[in-house]
Amino acid sequence: MFFTRGVILFFVLLPALCFSQESAVPEPVVCHAEEHDAFFQDLREESDKTRRVPTSTIDVTYTNFPDVAKTAFEEAVRIWESLLISNLPIRINAKWEAIGGSTTLAFSGATRIYRNVDNVPYRDVWYVGPLAEAISGKDLNDGDFDINITLNSNTNWSYSTDGTTFSGKYDLVTIGLHEIAHGLGFSSSMKLINNESEGQWGQSSFPYIFDTFVQTEQGELLIDKSTYLNPSQDLKEEMVSNSLVFNVTNAAYSGRKPEIYSPEDYKEGASLSHIDFREANSSTDTPKAYSLMSPSILSALAIHQPSGEILTILNEIGWPVNNLETFVVLGEEPKPKVLVFPNPVHNKIAIALPEELRSKSTEVSILGNSGRVLFQYQKDTILEPTFYINFNNYSPGIYFLKLKSEKGQFTKKLVKR
Repeated sequence: MFFTRGVILFFVLLPALCFSQESAVPEPVVCHAEEHDAFFQDLREESDKTRRVPTSTIDVTYTNFPDVAKTAFEEAVRIWESLLISNLPIRINAKWEAIGGSTTLAFSGATRIYRNVDNVPYRDVWYVGPLAEAISGKDLNDGDFDINITLNSNTNWSYSTDGTTFSGKYDLVTIGLHEIAHGLGFSSSMKLINNESEGQWGQSSFPYIFDTFVQTEQGELLIDKSTYLNPSQDLKEEMVSNSLVFNVTNAAYSGRKPEIYSPEDYKEGASLSHIDFREANSSTDTPKAYSLMSPSILSALAIHQPSGEILTILNEIGWPVNNLETFVVLGEEPKPKVLVFPNPVHNKIAIALPEELRSKSTEVSILGNSGRVLFQYQKDTILEPTFYINFNNYSPGIYFLKLKSEKGQFTKKLVKR
């Protein structure tokens, strides 16, 4: 049966000739301190703590960590272990050392990224190691570390595990949860180059899976090369527009998608890899809400529960996640996506089928809003897994794309502008 959870786009979808597994080393993400007391708590209910059952294993190797810091970090580990679903251990290399720069709390990231591993829904897209292993069910790095995290020993830390907040202190459990999330794939490859005159996405010309969901408020995907050249000044303008969102398809966020941190003053290592919970152009710059994945963390802030929004983003990029309505467990029930983009349609649409859904004879139909067939033909989607339909001759309105083969059928509503 065909299945879709939304529209995403990635750099290239090539005919399935030969794809070899590759890996690379990603750039780390930086978390900064904000010297303002929040005196805010978002904690797990006591009843939830008693029911907490690990569905994954996170092994941590500590370097120079004081015992009190280990205890706090282990609380963050236990929380993630009960939220993620993976049959393979996630190995973290955690360091405690002085970091230059008074506002830096920590930096982190996956040790390696992978593309074209077994069972991933899309080819030629980078997945962080822990996620690639969870999906493929294979140890891809021979037991080496999956995530590197360095915490600044110079920070005025709070080691409380019960969420008690203290003026001027930064909650280590909160930062631990934040940094582990980056290592799980909550990060973008997008950056500014050429003296910050152009924006660019990708590593070795391929995007991170996180990148494939970043779009403008109008629904234009930043990695859509038909809209934004890579690299280009136009891409940079969107990256510093303060108006980017993450295209989660969970209906709970249909009215307002998560806002991606894209400030006019680009922040290397922070922009595009965090959620922005600030009112744009606010004269007071007052947080409208607190988020575990904000680009900077306030003092006296304790968040010991990743929000549904954060879990939805991780689920969208491929993580099997517990305690999330409509979550998908890739390891138990693979449901590959059909990509249809852009939607709304302007001139043409692209349709891309994952390997599992390709057929020598796929019936492709465009139907009007009344259900009348306007266009229909047969397509060999094994030879041509990505194909295009011209919409120039269609009037603005509602249409339906229908695909049918021996693998099942798929219907998608389209809007022509």
